[in-house]
Amino acid sequence: MTRPSRRTVLCGAGSILALSAGCLSDDTGDESNGNGNGNGDSDDNSGGNGDSDEGSTDGDDTDGESTPPEKLAGHETHAFQSPDRSESPDASLLLERTGAEDWLDEREEPPDELSEFVEATDFETSVLVPLEAGAPNPCHGMALESIGIEDGEDGDDALALEAAVREESDDDEACITQEVTVGRLVRATFDSERLTAVSASIVDRNGQSHGIGIASDSASASASDSEE
Repeated sequence: MTRPSRRTVLCGAGSILALSAGCLSDDTGDESNGNGNGNGDSDDNSGGNGDSDEGSTDGDDTDGESTPPEKLAGHETHAFQSPDRSESPDASLLLERTGAEDWLDEREEPPDELSEFVEATDFETSVLVPLEAGAPNPCHGMALESIGIEDGEDGDDALALEAAVREESDDDEACITQEVTVGRLVRATFDSERLTAVSASIVDRNGQSHGIGIASDSASASASDSEE
């Protein structure tokens, strides 16, 4: 998928939560640059919008500086898993609390930590973006590899996300063979007006990259696939 030039400073992502058969631990992640959200530990300057990454840095660390891109005040992430089989990677944009609660209701018995993460979101300044894809067993997870701002025409910038399905178990760790859907819920917080468009790229379990574009005004999403 051809994308416009990006004004991006990569940010680190958070840690991993998964609901697995004993091979993943529950956890939340946060790289919010002091804009936390009261869902666990927070940075010294947190303002009640997330968890800090202290003591839990496994999973999705990214290269680059930790300073958020222009317009992006910070971000937090929360991993999740479901027993449903996913046909292809997917992403969505949740702008309102009602839509986020509907997304939770569609999940089979979501864990309290995931519900609390959604509940703690301030939709005046933040948006939620669930990223999902299939995996061959519960020892995989969705890693957020970068987050930034993508320049658009006429100032219509988009939140740019890159993620990938990764195996997270140790070499000597056994894992049951069971198709699951792995995901990561990204909460992006903005300095001023929220961005209401998303440009996401998800690398699936086979190394194929899937591009997904979402625009809130038309509630439509476009997708393109490419081999890496």
